[in-house]
Amino acid sequence: MTILLAVHIADGVLWPEWELAGFVFSGLLVLWSAWNVREDEISRVGVFTAAFFVASQVHLPLGGASVHLLLNGLVAVVLGRRAALAVAVGLGLQAFLFAHGGIVSLGVNVWNYAAPAVLGGVAFRRIRRTNRVPDFPLGFVLGAGVGFATVALTALSLWLVGRNLGEVFPWVVFAANVPVVLVEAVGVGVIVQYLGKVKPEWLGYEASGNTSSNGTSH
Repeated sequence: MTILLAVHIADGVLWPEWELAGFVFSGLLVLWSAWNVREDEISRVGVFTAAFFVASQVHLPLGGASVHLLLNGLVAVVLGRRAALAVAVGLGLQAFLFAHGGIVSLGVNVWNYAAPAVLGGVAFRRIRRTNRVPDFPLGFVLGAGVGFATVALTALSLWLVGRNLGEVFPWVVFAANVPVVLVEAVGVGVIVQYLGKVKPEWLGYEASGNTSSNGTSH
C-alpha cells in the first residue's frame, strides 16, 4: 500500500481548538487578500486558482510513498497578496470534492499554504522593484522559500498539535517534500523569467516601469 505524504492535514489529526484557530487566522488572511480586488485581477486569480487546484491532484511516486505538487510558490509570485484567494478556493474544492485534506482542518491547511504565499508574493514585488535581481534566481529563491515554509508549517503543525503521530512522522513528511519544493522552484524561476518578458504586468512590474527579465530598467 502506497503511503501519501501529503501537505494536507486530514480531519481528526489536530486538536479541535487549533482547527478553530486555523479558520480564524486563515479567514482574516483571505479577507485581507480580497480587500479592494480589481476587476482586471479576477481572471488572473481564476486561472491560477484552477492551476493550483489541479496541481495538488498530481501525485509523484517516492519509494513506497507518494507526494504531490504544491504550486503555491508560483501562485505567490504571480498573484502577490491575492494568493490567499486562490489557495482558499483551491484547497476548499479539493477537500469537498476529493476529500484531499480534511474539512475541519481546512483552516489550518489554508493558513499553512496561504501565509507563506502571501508573504512570498509581497516580498517578490518589493525586491523586484527596488533591486536589480535577475528574474530566474529571484523566482527560484522565492519559489523555494514559499514551498519550504509550507512544508515546514505543516510538519510543525503535526508535531506541535497533532494527535498520536509520534515524533518522527512530521519530519518524514517534511523530508519527503524537499525534492518537490526544489523541482517546483526551478519551474517558478523559468516561468517568472518568461512572464517577465511577455506578461510583466502579471508580476506587478508595471508599477515601477521595470519589465526586464535580466534585472535592468527600461
